[in-house]
Amino acid sequence: MKIFKLLIIISFLLIPSYAFAWGPLTHIYLGSEILSIASILPAGLYELLRRYKEDFLYGNLMADIILGKKFLPYNRNSHSWDVAFELMDAVETQQQKAFVYGYISHLAADTVAHEKLTSGKRHIGHTVFELKSDSLVGRKYWFRAVSINRKVRRRNDTFLESTLESPFLSVRTNKRIYQGMVLLTYLTPKKMNTFIDNNLFLPNMPNSKKIKGLHKDSLERILDILTKGECSDVIGKDPVSHMETRGIGKLLKGL
Repeated sequence: MKIFKLLIIISFLLIPSYAFAWGPLTHIYLGSEILSIASILPAGLYELLRRYKEDFLYGNLMADIILGKKFLPYNRNSHSWDVAFELMDAVETQQQKAFVYGYISHLAADTVAHEKLTSGKRHIGHTVFELKSDSLVGRKYWFRAVSINRKVRRRNDTFLESTLESPFLSVRTNKRIYQGMVLLTYLTPKKMNTFIDNNLFLPNMPNSKKIKGLHKDSLERILDILTKGECSDVIGKDPVSHMETRGIGKLLKGL
C-alpha cells in the first residue's frame, strides 16, 4: 500500500495531469448512450455490442490509462488513431473486439472536447471542465464504471498490457493509478457544475447547456466512426490534446 501511494505521488510530480478531455464518468455515460441506441448500427456490430456490453464500456473507460503518454512518439501515443487501429488488428476474441470498439469510441468523443473546448487551456481549466461534465452526467455512471465484472476487466487489462507502451511506469501500474482516480470521481459533488458556474470565472468555460450539446456532438462522432470505420471523417480529427503536444515541444526545446 505504501508503495502504491508513493507511485501516485511520483506520478503527480512527473506529470501535472492526466489531461483528460472528457472525464471517466462522461465516457461511461457516452458509452451507455451508444448501447441504448446500438440497434441503429450495422447488424453484426449491434450483435457484438449487445453480447459484450461490459467489454465495450470498459474500452470507453480505459483509453486514458497511460500516464505521461505525451512523452511517447505521436504514433505510439495511446490516444492516437495509429494505436487504436493497431489494437483492432491485434484482437483475437470477440470480447477484445468489443473492447477496442469502446476504445475507438473514447477517442472519437475526445476529438470533440479537444477541438472545441480544451485546446489551449491550462491544466486548471482543463480539470474544471472535466469536473463540470462528470458532475452533469451523475454518479450513477460511477456505479456503472466500478461494477464492471472483474473477469471483463482482467481479460482486457491483459490485452492492453501486451499491446500498449508506457514512457515511465508499467502498463499494469498505470492501470492501478488510473483506476484509483476513477474511484475518486465518486467524490465529485452532484452540484459541482452549478457551483463552478456561480463561483468561478474562467474565460471560455462552457455552461451546462453547451456541455450537453457537446455530449450530443460526441455521440454523433462515435456513431459515425462505428458505422464507417477507417473511412469515417472523424479519423481526420485529432484525439490527442494539443496542450500535450505543445508541452512536450517546450520540454524538448529546453534540452
